[in-house]
Amino acid sequence: MSLPGKRSMEKPNILWISNHDSSAWNFGCYGDEYGHTPNIDRLAAEGVQYANAFTASPICSPSRTSIYTGMYPTTLGTHHHRSIVIRPKGIKLLNKILTDAGYICTEPDSDINLYISREECQQYQEFSDFWEAFNEKKPFFSYYKLNDSHASVFKLKPTDAREQRSSLLEDEELHDPKDVPVPTFVPDTALFRERMALFYDALANVDKRVGKILNKLEELKLNENTIVVFWADHGTGYPRGKIHTYDDGLKIPLIIRFPEKFQHLAPALPGTVIDELVLHMDLYATTLQFADIPIPGHIHSRNLCGPHKDEPRDFVCSARDRLDNNPEMIRTIRTKKYRYIRNFLPHQPYASFYPDGGYFSPIPEKASPEGDFWETSCLPRQQRIHDPDGVFLMYCLPSMPKGNGLPKKYQKYLIWQARKPFEELYDIEKDPESIHNLVGDPTLSHTIDELRSKLFDWMIETEDLGLIDETEIIVRASAYGGINREIGIHCTNFSRILETADLARLGVVGQKELITRLEDPDSAVRYWAVTGLSSYQFDSHTINRILLCLDDDSISVSLAAADYLVRAGKGSETISSFTQGLKSDILWARIRAGAYLSYCSRSQLQSMAPLIPVLQKAIKKETILGPEHEHYIQVDQFPGMLNSQRDIIGNEWVLNRAMKRIQLAADEKI
Repeated sequence: MSLPGKRSMEKPNILWISNHDSSAWNFGCYGDEYGHTPNIDRLAAEGVQYANAFTASPICSPSRTSIYTGMYPTTLGTHHHRSIVIRPKGIKLLNKILTDAGYICTEPDSDINLYISREECQQYQEFSDFWEAFNEKKPFFSYYKLNDSHASVFKLKPTDAREQRSSLLEDEELHDPKDVPVPTFVPDTALFRERMALFYDALANVDKRVGKILNKLEELKLNENTIVVFWADHGTGYPRGKIHTYDDGLKIPLIIRFPEKFQHLAPALPGTVIDELVLHMDLYATTLQFADIPIPGHIHSRNLCGPHKDEPRDFVCSARDRLDNNPEMIRTIRTKKYRYIRNFLPHQPYASFYPDGGYFSPIPEKASPEGDFWETSCLPRQQRIHDPDGVFLMYCLPSMPKGNGLPKKYQKYLIWQARKPFEELYDIEKDPESIHNLVGDPTLSHTIDELRSKLFDWMIETEDLGLIDETEIIVRASAYGGINREIGIHCTNFSRILETADLARLGVVGQKELITRLEDPDSAVRYWAVTGLSSYQFDSHTINRILLCLDDDSISVSLAAADYLVRAGKGSETISSFTQGLKSDILWARIRAGAYLSYCSRSQLQSMAPLIPVLQKAIKKETILGPEHEHYIQVDQFPGMLNSQRDIIGNEWVLNRAMKRIQLAADEKI
C-alpha cells in the first residue's frame, strides 16, 4: 500500500483492540506483578487508564452487543447469550454511523446478538486485508479482536495451549505455576496452578500481538493520527470470574491513547489513572465524539472525552441472563465502595452444570449407576472444554484426591452451593474479591435498601426485558414484527412485574402474595409468582395451586410450574407441560424445558420416562424462531450462530443430556 499523503487529518483514525476474557487486575498497569504485559502497560503510560471500568454483562455476546449499539442489552432484548434478535428501526451499529460519516470501517464483531445482513457487511472492509486496502484519503475505524486468553485456555493441555495460545513466546517467557496467584475461592491444586499459568502465557501472547499492532501503526506513520483504545469484553474465565457478576467477571481494562494532535479530546494528561465509574459501552458515544459525529439521543452510552464530556456516573449496573443451557437472571449495582447483587433465581445454583449430590459429595465410582449419572451432570467429556464455569476442571481427578468432593473449607464460597442467596453486598474497598457477604449486617441495612432501590429504579427506567421470560418475549414480539425492544416500549406493567419478582425475598408475607398472583392477568406476573414460590419449602397447598398453572396459556408459566412440580415429587403430573414445551417451534422453549429437566436429580426424574420419545423428536426439530425472523435469517451474514445454538447448545448440551439423564433414572427404577 502507499503511505499516507498530505490528507488533512481533521478527524482521527480510531483503532480498537479488544481482548477476550481478562480482568483488569491481570495486567501490570493495573497492579499485577506475576504477568508480563509491557506493551499494554506502555499504552497505559502513554494514554489514560480507567481504574473503574465495567461491562454491561459478564458474557461475551451481550457485552459486545452493548458496545456496538451503545444500549443496555436488557433494554434492547439482546441480554440472553447468542439469542439473535431483530434490530429496531433507528438502532445503528457504530460501524454504520461511522461509515455514513466517511470513515473506512472494518466489520463489526460477529459475536453480537443482532442480525447483520450481508448487504450491510459489504460496506465494511474485511479485516484480513485492511492495511493493504486502506485508503489514506479517509479516516479509518479498525477493530482487532484478540482471543488467546479465552476461557477455553483453562481446559487445554499444556502442549495444546503452547501451540494454540502462546506460540509467540520463548520458552524462558513461560510462567511458572508455583508462583501463580490463586484466587481465594478456587481450590489451590497443581492442576489449577498449571492452567492459570497457561492463561498468563496466553495473556503475554496477547501483549505481543498488541505490540505488533502498535508497531504497524508506527511503520505506516499512522500513530500520530490514530487514537488507540484497548478493552476486554469481560473478566477472566476461571470459576467465579467470567459469566458471574462479581468484579472478577465485570471489571475490565480500558485504556485510551491519544496522539499529540488530538490531545484536546483527552480527558486528562498521558499517564493519568481515572477513577470514575464507566461502562465499556461508553465507547460508543465516546468514539462518535472523537469523529465529531452527533450522538443519538436514544442510547445509554456516555461520552467520556472531549469538550462535551458527560458527567460521571454515581454507579454502574450490569446484568446476567441465560448462558447456553443455564436460565438465569441476576442484576447488580456497583459504586466505588460497594457491590450489591440481586439473585432473582435463588433456587438455582450459580454453576451452569451441577452434579447430583453437590460439589462436596464424593465423586461416584466409574461404571456404576451413580457414576454414569454423575457424568451427565456436565458436558460430554469431549466437549468439556466449553464448560463455561470451569468448575469441573477443579471438581475431578486429579484435583480431588481419592475421588473426594471439594474440601469443606470451600463451602463458604457461594459459587459451589446448590442455591444462591437473594441478595449479596460486598465492601469492595475492604474485600476486593467479594468473599464476605454483608447482607444481614444490621449496620448496613440502610445501605442495602438504598442500593436495591437504585438498582430497581434503573431496571424500570431502562425497561429491563429480563423481567419477561425469554420464550414469552418471543411470543409477545411477534405482534411487533419480532422486535424485542417494542415489548419494553409498550409494557406498562414493569413495576408490578418487578415487585412480583422481588416478593420471595420477603418471606411468609411474600409467599402469600405470590400465591394470590398466580391468577394475575399478566403472564409475566404469573411466571414470577410460580418462580418465586420455587424458593420456598414445598407444601401441599402451594403444590395444589401450582398444579392449576400447568394449563396456563403462557408456555413460560406452564414450564415454570412443571419445573416446580417435578422438584416437588410430582413429575408424573408434568408430562403434558414438558411435552408442550419440547414440541414448540421456538428453540428457546425447547431449551428451557430441557434445562429444567437437566437440573433434576435421579429420584426426581424416575417418573419422566414418557418424555424420552418426545425428546427424541425435539432433537430432530429444525425450527428456531417464528416466521417474522425468516427474512433476517436468510440474509444474515453469520447464519451459523443460530444453527449452532440449535444443534450444539439445544440438541446436544440440553435435550440429549436431559434424555440420557431420564433414561438412566428410569433404568435405576426398573
